[in-house]
Amino acid sequence: MAKISWSDKEALISPQLFKNLRFSMQLIAYCFAKIATLALGFIFPIYVQAVNHGSVSLAGWITFPGVVINALMAALAGKLLDKKGARLPIIIGVIASLTSLILMNILAPLSSIAIVLLYVLYYGGYGMCFGSLMTSGLITLSKANHAQGNAIFNTLQQFSGALGTALAGTLIAIAQNNHVGNGTAIGSKWTFMVLLVLIIVNLVLALVFVPKKKSK
Repeated sequence: MAKISWSDKEALISPQLFKNLRFSMQLIAYCFAKIATLALGFIFPIYVQAVNHGSVSLAGWITFPGVVINALMAALAGKLLDKKGARLPIIIGVIASLTSLILMNILAPLSSIAIVLLYVLYYGGYGMCFGSLMTSGLITLSKANHAQGNAIFNTLQQFSGALGTALAGTLIAIAQNNHVGNGTAIGSKWTFMVLLVLIIVNLVLALVFVPKKKSK
């Protein structure tokens, strides 16, 4: 099937698209951003209850401010992309998310207030860069391949989200099995460290592969 798809111009998704380095690298950055976001969204409600001994209600609402900021920043990113191109919102967004993860690693264990503020910073950055990465990646393809490129982005978005949740859950489970009492906090810290590496890679990919000039 792979050989057929590689040579078949009518294939639903052609592996030939991955030969476009700018497309492939921005796709990786897009997936890493999704992995980190779903991992944090999984961790924080558990963290509030298990580490900070907060209520179920608080755990449920802890990420809500970040969701609101994400929507606002996504709208702002769209305007910046139209005026300045994709590079500016992507770089700003990745730096904001990276700053948040650095602070998570430095400040952990985190209070509930710290979680709200850091998630707002992270998710605001995510809102700035996520959609812009997809747009920038698709622009590198010919118009005839936009539908296939869009399908690739959307498919891998789903896999990345599942991987992010599985990553966080696995690290927390390992820590809980080996550290009685504070396993959730330790597993969360491990996850913060892994996500920090992913977003550092994202920054490098954005600096190298996102075009500096606005596409006409």
